[in-house]
Amino acid sequence: MTEQRLLLIEDSALLRERLTSMLTVPGLMQVAASADTEGDAVAHINAEHFDVMIVDVELREGSGINVIRAARGLNGGRPRPLIIVLTNYSLPAVRDRCMAAGADYFLDKMAQFSELRPLIESVARKQQH
Repeated sequence: MTEQRLLLIEDSALLRERLTSMLTVPGLMQVAASADTEGDAVAHINAEHFDVMIVDVELREGSGINVIRAARGLNGGRPRPLIIVLTNYSLPAVRDRCMAAGADYFLDKMAQFSELRPLIESVARKQQH
């Protein structure tokens, strides 16, 4: 299986560190870049390809929903990244906005945090077949 390149978009430095540790599996997945603002995230998306984007809704500056829209607005023949929203704002209205913007999955940080890595691994396996 090809190593998955992840873009982690999260404004909490502590959580970025925790997620990077949890999601770094040599040969399987690596956090290739991270951002804590909408502007930084969009710059990464425009500059390079990522297989998976993990996006928080509330960022230090800007919105994760705008980042999702920017990622979905790209073309140019690049493969479409898997977009997983990981947020504390798990209200149905927020979920609906994220999904309408182009998110593939929506996870609650408190209730579904441990599901993130197995989800990425499962989707990566399906894509390889």
